[in-house]
Amino acid sequence: MNKVKYLYLLVCLLFIVKGCVTPEPQLQNKSIQNEPELVWPPAPYEPKIRFVKSISSSFDLGIKKNWLRKIIDSISGEEETESLMLRPHGIYVHDDKIYVTDPGLFLVHIFDQKRKNYFQITGAKNQHLISPIGIVVDTDEKIYVSDSYMRKVFIYNAEGKYLREIGSNNLFKRPTGLGLYKNRLYVVDTLDSKIMVFSKDSGELLFSFGQNGTGIGEFHYPTHIFIDKNGYIYITDSLNFRVQIFDSDGNVISSFGKHGDAIGNFSKPKGIAVDSEGHIYVADSDFDVVQIFDIKGTLLLIFGGTGVKKGLFLIPAGIFIDKNDYIYVADSYNNRIQIFKYIKS
Repeated sequence: MNKVKYLYLLVCLLFIVKGCVTPEPQLQNKSIQNEPELVWPPAPYEPKIRFVKSISSSFDLGIKKNWLRKIIDSISGEEETESLMLRPHGIYVHDDKIYVTDPGLFLVHIFDQKRKNYFQITGAKNQHLISPIGIVVDTDEKIYVSDSYMRKVFIYNAEGKYLREIGSNNLFKRPTGLGLYKNRLYVVDTLDSKIMVFSKDSGELLFSFGQNGTGIGEFHYPTHIFIDKNGYIYITDSLNFRVQIFDSDGNVISSFGKHGDAIGNFSKPKGIAVDSEGHIYVADSDFDVVQIFDIKGTLLLIFGGTGVKKGLFLIPAGIFIDKNDYIYVADSYNNRIQIFKYIKS
């Protein structure tokens, strides 16, 4: 009987508190509303890249705790900071969900924009993630995460439940970038300077390509990978300061780039992605810019620069471009993801 009275009083108290809560005011900052659109190149040239928004936490996507959750967390001493990013690195976007690896927090963030939900992946079985780097998601919404320190690729279902894993100390030296094409999973092994290709379903190693070196088709610390809809594979061959392009079987198609301190060259190339018209985007964490090239390696445009304001970067890492040409950049040391849009002619 005492329990019933206690629950009744608690419910009454919660409704009283709810009634006393003042609704959050709507921002009416005219200076923000009238702020000019941020585009590249600037006027009077025709804009090709437009800044859309910045994401530092789930709150930037309108994913907030309801009033009851806030009260419970306030009583328990919980802070509303669990969805903040520390060192975002890898990015993948699928079906209105944004997946971000965060080696600074040893976890993966999943922002579900459609359902206004946020959750994390922190481990597998009795193992905690240590250095999650690469991430891809297949059409069944299975999530693949590489952990460069644990030398494994972990596989989860859509809700983040551990399913299985690929790898060991004997198989990988430092798995980083991940790519999917049809039934194949491509894993960049940075320390071993090769790309390993597995059956997505069975985890069987099908073949590998590349070795350490400076020749065409060889690598020196490759890091990131992007596979377009035709199966062409784009890889940042980071310490050879170039981009290499392959077909889905690992045959070299072309390469471009060289080391230098001028725009158009590379200093520390990381993330790579391709838009719907075949333009190649490369994030350079030394220059704090994204450089855009055509398939021949001709520089078309750059955007970004060093800083903390919107549109600027501090050590950008991963980059992803979705089917609608929205560009997602992991702005690592600004603790955020920045979203841009490629504007077609």
